[in-house]
Amino acid sequence: MRCTERAYAKINLTLDVGAKRADGYHEITSVMQRISLWDTVTVERGTGRDTLRCSVPVTEDVNDNLCMKALRVFFAETAMESGGVSITLEKHIPTQAGLGGGSSDAAAVLLALRTLYAPRMTDMRLERLAEKLGSDVPFFIRGGTQLAIGRGEIVTPLPPLTAGWFVVVKPEESYSTAEMYRRLDACGGMTAEDSRMEDAVAGNNVHAIAAELRNSFERAVPEDSCLWDIKAALRAQGALGTLLSGSGSAVFGVFDDRKEAAAAAMTLRRTWPQVFLTQPV
Repeated sequence: MRCTERAYAKINLTLDVGAKRADGYHEITSVMQRISLWDTVTVERGTGRDTLRCSVPVTEDVNDNLCMKALRVFFAETAMESGGVSITLEKHIPTQAGLGGGSSDAAAVLLALRTLYAPRMTDMRLERLAEKLGSDVPFFIRGGTQLAIGRGEIVTPLPPLTAGWFVVVKPEESYSTAEMYRRLDACGGMTAEDSRMEDAVAGNNVHAIAAELRNSFERAVPEDSCLWDIKAALRAQGALGTLLSGSGSAVFGVFDDRKEAAAAAMTLRRTWPQVFLTQPV
């Protein structure tokens, strides 16, 4: 038996980073949106041994991959015998982009394992397993449009966003999440401002969404980074607003018209090859 899942990417429409907590994590508040860029994860049971095949290796040691960690967590927590599981991962989401590709892949493995081994497992229990793998993983169990708080693991559904288009640009430049947090800590004075993003999303108002975009991590982006050039290029091509996603280094622009977004993506690909035309899903 096998099960195939799409592991969708996400963008952060808002991301407010607060002070560091006693457990070493930071308090965050983020409106997260799943988008139509995805990896494909196929899980097959009863293969005799656990294996992972990935179209683009993303870790030096296969056992460090979040997909394998998800496999281990699932069977440790359910006390089931796997009989051997084969995972095939077809990557399309760029790594070190702030798009949640690794977390989404792990969530897809959990969802597939539930289908194959424990179809009566509730979403709530699956999300508790997801928390053990990373702060973003519970979001991907639900997908859609969610408000994330805590260290990102506490998610509350928002009205689904259906309007707008997002042009996502991933430059060659990449950032370490840990380093971005260190830079942000060094900036000091991290305070959340009032946000109307939830109202903008609920109203499917693309112009209001663009006006409410914000991400604390933009304060930690170096002045000589190409990200500022990408944001300027997106605006020049008609983006209503632009923002870094997560801790980067992907940047997205918000458009209300598909043709304009597609034309912008085509133009930007002349400079940055990894450009994706996406929509909320």
